[in-house]
Amino acid sequence: MKKIIPTLSIFLLFSWLAEAQSPVQTIRGVVTDSDTGLPLPGAHITLSGADSTAAAADENGSFSCVAMPVGRYRLQVSYLGYDTLTIVELLLESGKEVVREVRLRERSQALQEVVVKAQGNSGADIHPVSVHTLTVEEQLRFPATYFDPARVAMSFPGVVGLSDGTNNISIRGNAPAALQWRLEGAEIVNPNHTANAGTFSDRPAQSGGGVNILSAQLLGTSNFLHGAFPAEYGNALGGVFDMRLREGNDREHEFTVQAGLIGIDLAAEGPVLRGSKTGSAPSFLVNYRYSFTGLLNALGVDLGDEEISFQDLAFHLSLPTAKAGHFALFGMGGINSTRFQAPADTALIVEDKQRFDADFQSQMGAMGLSHVLTLGKRSVLRSAAVVSALEHDRSSDLVWRVPEKTPWESDLLRERKISLSSIYSTKIGARHRIKAGVQAMQEFARFSHLYNGNFGPSTFHGDQIGWLLQPFIDYHAHLSSRFEFTAGLRLSHFTGIPEEVSPEPRLSMRYSPAAGAHLSLSYGLHSQLPLPELYALGAGLARSHHLVAGYRQEIGRSMVFNAEIYYQRLFKVPVAEDPENGFSALNLFEVHRLGDRTLNDGGTGRNFGLDLSLQKFILDRYYFIAASSLYRSYFTASDGRELPTLFDGRSLFKLTGGREFSKTKNGKLLVRGLSAHLLWMPGFPVYPVDVQGSQAEGYTVYDQSHRISVQNSPYFRLDLRFYLKWNKAGRNSILFLDLQNATNRKNAAYLYADFVQEQVRLKYHLGLLPILGWRVEF
Repeated sequence: MKKIIPTLSIFLLFSWLAEAQSPVQTIRGVVTDSDTGLPLPGAHITLSGADSTAAAADENGSFSCVAMPVGRYRLQVSYLGYDTLTIVELLLESGKEVVREVRLRERSQALQEVVVKAQGNSGADIHPVSVHTLTVEEQLRFPATYFDPARVAMSFPGVVGLSDGTNNISIRGNAPAALQWRLEGAEIVNPNHTANAGTFSDRPAQSGGGVNILSAQLLGTSNFLHGAFPAEYGNALGGVFDMRLREGNDREHEFTVQAGLIGIDLAAEGPVLRGSKTGSAPSFLVNYRYSFTGLLNALGVDLGDEEISFQDLAFHLSLPTAKAGHFALFGMGGINSTRFQAPADTALIVEDKQRFDADFQSQMGAMGLSHVLTLGKRSVLRSAAVVSALEHDRSSDLVWRVPEKTPWESDLLRERKISLSSIYSTKIGARHRIKAGVQAMQEFARFSHLYNGNFGPSTFHGDQIGWLLQPFIDYHAHLSSRFEFTAGLRLSHFTGIPEEVSPEPRLSMRYSPAAGAHLSLSYGLHSQLPLPELYALGAGLARSHHLVAGYRQEIGRSMVFNAEIYYQRLFKVPVAEDPENGFSALNLFEVHRLGDRTLNDGGTGRNFGLDLSLQKFILDRYYFIAASSLYRSYFTASDGRELPTLFDGRSLFKLTGGREFSKTKNGKLLVRGLSAHLLWMPGFPVYPVDVQGSQAEGYTVYDQSHRISVQNSPYFRLDLRFYLKWNKAGRNSILFLDLQNATNRKNAAYLYADFVQEQVRLKYHLGLLPILGWRVEF
């Protein structure tokens, strides 16, 4: 309570000061063909919500609805011969114009209405199952997201966070490394700050961290795919996060300032050159963020024994041309550090962590160029080139019961990806579409690990170098108003393993027996490169068959029910050669002391389950997502026994929802809101600690011969967000207070050997964490 009272007092003070004066703003955009990007002049636009109006797109496909009262709207767009599209979650505020590109699908019989909260991108537009779209507005509305897309995904069925302080996730029982990150459709390295956060050994994870380096200020509507994805996507077994950048406003200069526990964000956008009121002009979008803790450290504020700091910069430059297509230049980069200083007086050392001075330094960057060129009236060519790289450098020194500070461990990872993509799409009439392309990625990784245990130093180092070549083709047919299917094939070949070529067929179909009802079935064979450390030990491409059957029912105009049943069979999984050792790559959360193992690719695994969700979009001032999953996750090690993986949560239940209250008096508008996120699940399995082995080595050693025989207690967490929004002419603000783990429940994380207290102890996740923040757009 001592943490909450000061922040709550500030929140209430702003409530008294807030006022709004019936402000208005503009909703505008362009209507295009989803396959070719060509404008659809004359498209009919209807807005309803805080006010109502109708408009028609001009000869360039552009539309504009000016002087609209701020509030929430439904945007419906229709065009002869195309599906009608309704976007149900559209928030208009006074400090920023709403600009949308609305993409319609041509149909031979345009009899259906497609209801979405936002539009996705690329291949996900025609994939019927296991695809979610994420919007910036959700990241600002949901509690305890840190404005991070991966944390928003934790509200979806089948997705569970692995540590309260990080965005590491397990998707349908898969290890977190089974997730691939993309930027503008191209695979990139891990784009997260403090990748070592939440791991038991303080080593970096492969696909997560404390917070995403790309601020939510730059993100457009992004795709999250988590099962049997189409042929356009590869090199992932669990899921794909395809982050898309929004374009800056091409007519007006706009600015955003945000401050909170995560940091201080400064964003600016606007036209590079003034364009016409109908055509688009070059525009820019840039964001800089500096961590709040880093700022306090720079000012000399004592934050205890652990110092965490980060900063990042990202930009997006949109360059449309009259005849040469649309170019975009984009980039992101961040640096971060975590330092832990043991007590200077060793008599004050009371827990195992305090035996060491630890230092973690990391940097990551990505730069890319994309190009979209329309070819005639039915074809489009989309190309992109992205270079990304990271470096993690970690060291720890032993200071307890030694005559002087002694180097204990050091870890270094340098990784670079060069991703090239060129995809050609064409329509054959209104019923048939073909998409074909080539994606190539050069993977370069170099790592070294040095350990100093009780038996002296040991080292493990290696390289992973080669090109991953992935041509693919997709054929989509809309055979009737009720039935459509997609068939595709992808080839994966890594030059670092010359003998391996993986043909990967993909198939999906959807049948709509009635308006708003859809039955779907998807299958895919997928593969993924091993982690650099596993590659150095001889691992090759792991593979999986993935089958998903789904049912979607739209209920009214604001609610959707989804049910999906899935089965995933994994094979060619790296496992320990020794049958007494239970190691499997399917249990990896972090890379920890692998150099003494001999591996083979004879391991298998399977994940299967049922995901259910009921979502109400935020109309009538309230929304919710109720999600539940029943699932199992198994691996088979060298001895042939099938056992639960570390990510076998068995079941989970989530409820995310919120309510807004608006009050108008004397022409003034004030919006107060409350949102909550509740999660319950049985505890994950954990390895027991090998006490004798730990004492011999001088660090925690897990007994894998017992094959994950310990179960954590059930996990329960409630997050709350209180927010206050007000609009004035040309400016809108929001003040919010998050209470992460509002009940202060102690949720079990993992077991470890504490050499100071000479016992096996249980590490807990984060307790109550209040987060106060403020954001203004103008």
